[in-house]
Amino acid sequence: MGLNYRSPTVIGAAIIVLIIIIAAAFVLLRGQEEQAEEAPAAPAPAETPAETVRLVMGTGSPGGIYNPLGFKIAEVVSKYSDRIEVEAQATGASVANAKGIQAGDFQVALMQSDVAYFAYNGKLLADFEGNPVEDLRALAALYPEPIQIVARKEAGIETIWDFEGKVIAVGNRGSGLYATAYTILNALGLWDKIDRREIGFKEASTAMRQGTVDALFVVAGVPTPKIEEIAVQVEINLVEIPDDAYQKLVEAGLGNLYLRYTIPAGSYDFLDRDVKTVTVVALLVADKDVPEDVIYEFLTVMFDNLDEIRAVHARAQDISLDKAPIVPIPLHPGAEKFYREKGVLG
Repeated sequence: MGLNYRSPTVIGAAIIVLIIIIAAAFVLLRGQEEQAEEAPAAPAPAETPAETVRLVMGTGSPGGIYNPLGFKIAEVVSKYSDRIEVEAQATGASVANAKGIQAGDFQVALMQSDVAYFAYNGKLLADFEGNPVEDLRALAALYPEPIQIVARKEAGIETIWDFEGKVIAVGNRGSGLYATAYTILNALGLWDKIDRREIGFKEASTAMRQGTVDALFVVAGVPTPKIEEIAVQVEINLVEIPDDAYQKLVEAGLGNLYLRYTIPAGSYDFLDRDVKTVTVVALLVADKDVPEDVIYEFLTVMFDNLDEIRAVHARAQDISLDKAPIVPIPLHPGAEKFYREKGVLG
């Protein structure tokens, strides 16, 4: 029976071929590993940029403070925020801005703090009586807007108690000025004891120069050109709201709305003594539906760049973080979070 036999030469050749195959496979595998090490890492997925948020801000009419201040705030926030763009618009100021918030035309606006209070609570202003602007929220108190009561010198009105029997311009019915005058005079029991003229500032100042109006109200920063213009043509004085009158306002529950304020002597050429009065504040407000994180970022950018904003007008120098959350209507949740983190809200 024969044997199944292979010669040593054949076996040796097979072994050599096998070694070559194994070596080739090793070289190929090593080359692939080196290529993988040398190849640049695949780029990480790009982060999706935050969606741009566009806000429309109601300011005021040219010539007032709200207009340049509002446009500057809009410019600063748009410039330094990565995602918020603010478009400022000239408006008729406080009442128009409250109506704009209510209609959804504005997401942010400027207005007198008492107008904001009346609009939010739906009273005293014809546009909002029984129709409150429930979406209105405060962002920041900015600067004082004192109630300055101007009287003809010869009318003999030194304090607000001297109003009885006098002809007083109280603003156009339905205006913010009218609501301010009514609230103060009604709380003092004087509303029905004066001869009222329901006219705006322009008409009232003309009447004062003609001697047919004894006093008028102005709500504006000190000094204001409106009063300086009257003083050029007629002898005037500023009317004081004395301590006993202010106490009555506090007792009427208006102490958080009208704050104590003193107009310093020398604020006007004719003013040779300090005059006590009350003040509202210029208020930055927003629609409550603006997201919390957007308002938080808005205020962060605004206060981080406050020096740039302050440069636009002398009154903007009064803007400060510690006074900003002192407001007469609820704060927006984004504002509340911001002030709590800054330690200025308890």
